[in-house]
Amino acid sequence: MNIPGGTPNLKLLWLNQDAGIQARRLDALLGCFDLSSSREELQAVENPFKALCCLLTYLFVQVDTLCLEDLHAFIAQALCLQGKPTVQLVDLQLDYIDARAVQLGSLLVRGLTTLVLVNSACGFPWRMSDFMPWNVFDGKLFHQKYLQSEKGCTVEALVEQNRSRLTKFHALKSVVCKACVRENRRIVSRQHWHSPQPGRWGRQGSGSHRTSSGYSRAGQGQHWRDQGPGNRQYEPDHWRRYSSSGWSN
Repeated sequence: MNIPGGTPNLKLLWLNQDAGIQARRLDALLGCFDLSSSREELQAVENPFKALCCLLTYLFVQVDTLCLEDLHAFIAQALCLQGKPTVQLVDLQLDYIDARAVQLGSLLVRGLTTLVLVNSACGFPWRMSDFMPWNVFDGKLFHQKYLQSEKGCTVEALVEQNRSRLTKFHALKSVVCKACVRENRRIVSRQHWHSPQPGRWGRQGSGSHRTSSGYSRAGQGQHWRDQGPGNRQYEPDHWRRYSSSGWSN
């Protein structure tokens, strides 16, 4: 991993109480996701959105088939979730169920689970509450925002005409997009896709990157990520295999 000062051992991360150890812990966490270059921007993000931006950046760098509409839906639902009454979420009605939206939601929650594990292994540089799904994700609300984004709704509509949310939306989007650009990943609208690898520029140097085979940029399988809809090997037939049992309840 590319970590300033080298990769620390677990004894240092877990037991050391010296001044500055918390910074080393954060360096280790960001190094696990290859996001060391975005440290300052991520640190400036308010809670509980640091973890979300970290995860979204990693996913969008790794998964070529995630697009701008997906990013808008993820950020909008996280912002709209704040302060929304539970009863309002329960009563939320969807026009229809989209299979890809369900899988994207599952992908994000699996990613948050991985972040919890990494945060723990690194000695808790960030608060655990920031990684709890109920603080940044609601499946039904995300589904609504996903459908709206796919229909071409404006950002203002996605954040429900709330100016404060709109400001935060653009700030969070900027953090994710800038971090992705550093990794030669340009997030574009699905309408602009004209190649098998949308938004991906050619990488220079010795660094590897994720390919259509579903492997990470380091060449190692990431099962919690690769099984989602961003993997081009994902087949629609899988839905028929699970539809009769997994969703009937």
